[in-house]
Amino acid sequence: VAGPGQADIDNELIVPVAEEAEGERILLGICEEGNYRTIVAAALANNHLVQSKTPMDVNLSKQLVILINDMGIPLERIVMDPTTGALGYGIEYGYSVMERLRLAALQGDSMTQQPMLVNPGEEAWKVKESKVGEGVPESWGDWQNRALEWEALTASSLVQSGADILILRHPETLKRVKAMIDALLTSAA
Repeated sequence: VAGPGQADIDNELIVPVAEEAEGERILLGICEEGNYRTIVAAALANNHLVQSKTPMDVNLSKQLVILINDMGIPLERIVMDPTTGALGYGIEYGYSVMERLRLAALQGDSMTQQPMLVNPGEEAWKVKESKVGEGVPESWGDWQNRALEWEALTASSLVQSGADILILRHPETLKRVKAMIDALLTSAA
């Protein structure tokens, strides 16, 4: 459960939601550097998890996990969102940050070993390639298929960089991403 990303509204919204869902262990967000205390307190009081979100930076991501953990949330109840861009819009840098977080985790850094949540749905559907169906080169192809592929390719790149949880927007994208993950798992067996 996440608010709109505005601190005052998030705090007003998340606290009663956390109380109503007491004991359900829902994921509360979005904890950011300037606004995490109220959400963490609500999570602690009601036995929930928290989503820590930072702007594409390994050190900031680790620092926020430390701050949240210092308030009493166990590390296993923190989910990291390092943020990323969509395919062609910063995904390379986001991918690099996620890789570095995973490498630090593999080297024993407990502050980077949390599950990683990413939102390829939000990122992919706000780029022009996913929104524009008219007045574009014919080589771009069918708008709807292009938009679905944009979201699916963004998601598959993030899975391969270490994402554990994906937020997708289109059911067809979910089918495509599941097929990609199944193919990865069966080829590895």
